[in-house]
Amino acid sequence: MVVTHKQQVPGVAREASLALTRESLRSAGGACLVSGRDSAGWRPTVTAPHPTLSCLDPIYRRLARSWPADELASHYQAAYQRGTADLPADEQPPDRPITLLATAMPRLISLVVAANVLHLLPEPVRDDAGLASELLTTVDTTATGSLHRCHLALCADGQSRGYDSDDWLVLAYDQAADWLKRASPTTHPPALIDHAQQAGRFAAVAIGLLDRDAASVPEALTDCLGHLLSVCVFADAATDRQ
Repeated sequence: MVVTHKQQVPGVAREASLALTRESLRSAGGACLVSGRDSAGWRPTVTAPHPTLSCLDPIYRRLARSWPADELASHYQAAYQRGTADLPADEQPPDRPITLLATAMPRLISLVVAANVLHLLPEPVRDDAGLASELLTTVDTTATGSLHRCHLALCADGQSRGYDSDDWLVLAYDQAADWLKRASPTTHPPALIDHAQQAGRFAAVAIGLLDRDAASVPEALTDCLGHLLSVCVFADAATDRQ
């Protein structure tokens, strides 16, 4: 929807824009959480409403600083724990890395959609508290659910190949620290969108490497986790969650 004036979107047009945005998110499939459920019937738990996003610039300014490794490790562990809710409660997660990554792909697609919509909405529409909450819930839930599954994939691959997955997490923290320090809404694409897209790309790369039994699987998974961590830190900053 294109807004050619600075006034509030009139009621009818504003509601039409909100409905169109919600329908775009629903049509993305996978773990898109606009209706409260994904295609598998999972219902997320949201513990607190998200604030209205009148402008993304303050969030990016909060991200653009130095990030100590222990602080990022804390964000990572919190995101990993939130992502536990993404797994079905009545069954064990898959034990094959490639299966875990395959189940993350629909969530990563929904993450890209939500990140794009969050940046493309006209400000009068973005100021709708309900829509801001839905978008941030989708960003956070799809990112943490994907991070949890990709982390399990790294651990499973480490067990099969004989390496310690924790050694690779240190590299993911280093990458995220460098990316967050340069976070900006003015780059093309904006940082949040870029990290969402890159997370999906590296997950797909890792699937291909696993299929070929290549030795570079942990590198691809580490890149994916670093990008997902950056998205989770954005969601934390947007909701004042420490």
